[in-house]
Amino acid sequence: MASNLNKKLDRARNGPGLFEITLGVVLSITLGVLLAVLHLIFKPVEVVAKPPESAEIGKVYFVEGAVNSNKARQWQRKRQMLADGASADVVFSEEELNAWMATATPKAPQGAAAAASTAVVTPEKINFRIQGGVLQVGVQSKVALLGLTLPLVVQTRGKFVQGSAGFRFTADEFYIGSLPAHMLPGVVPAIMDRIVNAQELPEDLKTTWSKLKLVAVEDNSLHLALP
Repeated sequence: MASNLNKKLDRARNGPGLFEITLGVVLSITLGVLLAVLHLIFKPVEVVAKPPESAEIGKVYFVEGAVNSNKARQWQRKRQMLADGASADVVFSEEELNAWMATATPKAPQGAAAAASTAVVTPEKINFRIQGGVLQVGVQSKVALLGLTLPLVVQTRGKFVQGSAGFRFTADEFYIGSLPAHMLPGVVPAIMDRIVNAQELPEDLKTTWSKLKLVAVEDNSLHLALP
């Protein structure tokens, strides 16, 4: 009892120890970083049809790829050529990729189904844009958080590289909302691994992808070739 009393008196006279001060600083920094990350993630992203002539400093934009049914009529034929598994050499425009994704993206639940859904993030639209040999992939979603439904845009820009397991998309830029995740060491590779592992492609496309001898973003198109 006397020992505990002496410790309390010493603390009152000398203040908190070095360990307590260090722990307090670390916790304060961690909380500050977490709040800053959340602020950037949910800071609104402006969705635009073309790059702004004078971008606002500190603002993140999502430039959507073109959607034009008249320029996307051949995507089903090209997809079938790849699915057949024979020799094929096809080039997809961003309009064709967006038409393909419009049929492949699951519809967001509505009404009672939406109310019963336990999903935290609900993807609503996937969009491709190809400019200057760079592929941009964007996903517009809704996030259910603390009783609120918030919009979230995730976008990445990069290219394809060939590895031991086939071609793989590598991200040069990756934004989660307004957060530049590509500036955080080790974050983007971990996210990309999760995304790739979560994909449930049809078996014919999985087989086709593993056989491709060429996957290249060329100017304003995606070039795919089978042996």
